[in-house]
Amino acid sequence: MTSHLDPRQTLRRQLRQTRRNLSSDEQVNGAQNLLPCFAQYLNDLQTQNLDKRIQHPRKIALYLSNDGEISPHVLCEHFWQQNIETYLPVIQGKELVFALYSKDTIWQDNQFGIKEPVTSSILSGNELDIIFLPLVGFDVKGGRLGMGGGFYDRTFEGKRADQAPLLVGLAHDCQQVKSLPIEGWDVPLQAFITPTQVIRV
Repeated sequence: MTSHLDPRQTLRRQLRQTRRNLSSDEQVNGAQNLLPCFAQYLNDLQTQNLDKRIQHPRKIALYLSNDGEISPHVLCEHFWQQNIETYLPVIQGKELVFALYSKDTIWQDNQFGIKEPVTSSILSGNELDIIFLPLVGFDVKGGRLGMGGGFYDRTFEGKRADQAPLLVGLAHDCQQVKSLPIEGWDVPLQAFITPTQVIRV
């Protein structure tokens, strides 16, 4: 029987199940191992002639993990220790803005049941230095397969690769595929960080 799902939907379903099948130990170890890989990535950035906002980031956006996504909580704790401001995405219409995240954050649920900060400290995406994106799948060409809502793609439509913020995907290694079916509206990322590698595009 022929499937009526398009290739992206089929792949999305398979990869979501793959990351859900990871054990709690694999999730914990994966989250911890993101930090040394990020340190390597940041060191590489600082040796290049790049925008100072990128070389020495002071405003970084993360996300709250859901549905088996790799958690950036260890990165977040590190940024707090370094006095780097951290932000979380907040849905505003069909796009995203970013709300300040701290240990005193007050929460509300959005329409998908995902927690968002309640705060007046809101920035647009182009005011941030690095944004860590969740994803379902990725490839080495910068392709990102998300959950299908298109919020990040609409938010950063038209952004050049050499403009801040850097868009960096976080993922488990099992979410890497050889090649993603890419659509015209997909915004490519500048890098991916997994527990074992940094892939620069």
